[in-house]
Amino acid sequence: MSVELLRHVNALVADLAAEHGEIDLVGRRLDCDPDDRDALVETFESFGVVGGAGVRVRGDDGVLLVRYEDGDGWVDPGDARRPGESYRECANRALRDAAGVEADLTGLSQVHLLYMDDRTDRLAVPNPYLVFEGRRTDGPPAAGPGVAEVGWTESVPEEVVYEELAELSLSE
Repeated sequence: MSVELLRHVNALVADLAAEHGEIDLVGRRLDCDPDDRDALVETFESFGVVGGAGVRVRGDDGVLLVRYEDGDGWVDPGDARRPGESYRECANRALRDAAGVEADLTGLSQVHLLYMDDRTDRLAVPNPYLVFEGRRTDGPPAAGPGVAEVGWTESVPEEVVYEELAELSLSE
């Protein structure tokens, strides 16, 4: 594993804790192909970019969720970071691209540390994903490229796992 990548992720978590106080840190191990793990490390080493971000948008209609065409269920709008993009910029872009709306980011909801594990004898690689809280600031949502549906749900219980969100009743 890249020592620089590990230092980056540790510094990121420390900076977020200093900025936001207590943070909800969620860690999970994800199986991946060895090539995908290597590509993650290479992207970080070449461009200094790792991870992604999304927004949990709350509005008068509830919580905004999207179902991506290649996804398994309903999730907060989000995407991977691009070179030169901050996590906040990534979250805002992902929201615009997926749902066609803008939001004020009001705080940090969760930090997911996704440990990419290729099941070899190598260490799993951390891939951070930040979920910001946001309030919608403009018109109705509309599905963007790669998004099958956009909808509002009255609430997302904290104990609900994203894979289970597909079972919730959503309204446009």
